[in-house]
Amino acid sequence: MDNLNFQQVMSYLLPTPQFIVFDILLYIIFFLALLALFTTPDKNMIPTLLIAGVLLFVIVAKLSTAAIVKPGAPIFEKKDFGMYVINVGMLVFPLIAVGMTRKPKSSSKIRSTPFAIMAGLLGAVYFFMFWLVHQRI
Repeated sequence: MDNLNFQQVMSYLLPTPQFIVFDILLYIIFFLALLALFTTPDKNMIPTLLIAGVLLFVIVAKLSTAAIVKPGAPIFEKKDFGMYVINVGMLVFPLIAVGMTRKPKSSSKIRSTPFAIMAGLLGAVYFFMFWLVHQRI
């Protein structure tokens, strides 16, 4: 296995022309999930872990799609079952986190619910677009 350096990882994280629409959706999902993670109230461990899982899924999906185009071995190929699971996780995990998040005692905080719902809806758009374009046989 070839050793990766920081420049290669950064080139994988930049948008690729073949997957530009998917990359933009992944960036938006990532930032919405990051906002949801930072605004999740205290003592909500499971929703926090679910949103952190969405962040991990987005990074793995981005690195996998970039490695298909650029030299290197992708983590998951486009039609692998693992890529399907990652795409489903980006759809389901934020919505489960919304349902499990307890209301904070002080109402002055920004709620994580809208960010997680938007991340889940964009995860659904990404899932169905990726399935329609790349995973359908």
